[in-house]
Amino acid sequence: MKKAYVLLAEGFEILEAFAPHDILTRCGVEVKTVSISGDKKVKSSHGIEVTADGILSEGGADDGDLLILPGGYPGYENLGNSEAAGSVLKSYYNSGKWVGVICGAPTVLVKNGLAADRKLTCHAGVRDRMGNYHVTGNPTERDGNLITADGAGHAPDFGFLLAEILTDPEAVKKARQGMQIP
Repeated sequence: MKKAYVLLAEGFEILEAFAPHDILTRCGVEVKTVSISGDKKVKSSHGIEVTADGILSEGGADDGDLLILPGGYPGYENLGNSEAAGSVLKSYYNSGKWVGVICGAPTVLVKNGLAADRKLTCHAGVRDRMGNYHVTGNPTERDGNLITADGAGHAPDFGFLLAEILTDPEAVKKARQGMQIP
């Protein structure tokens, strides 16, 4: 069974974390949420408190096939300021494992010196922070082992793109049918 981890930082965008979580789960992927703070309780950018499955400093996020970084403010800032999040991100990216990054979270790539040679997309509000990165402005992008999306409005598209990569077409078809998405 494939495994994915979603890193949760205070101020994460709930839809960007849990739309992919839901879709991947429907497709048979084991998905775990991991808090980057020392507490399993994490508040979203809209004040919704969730309980993560684990805490990054306690380990356990290294054995996945996919790492997801949701955006949301100040969630993506908190991800970018976390050495532990940067370390696991570099590990996944540099080893060729799948990395999914959405909304403002592509700035975490910049902060960690990753993916400067890749096409990606991000939220319009952070484009000026992407330096010389090749930002396409498309809703989603796939370049090598990097999958990016521009924001919460495309979180389901992002989730299905991740599912297409990790699972078989039949699983994705069943998930789409169950969600009544053509």
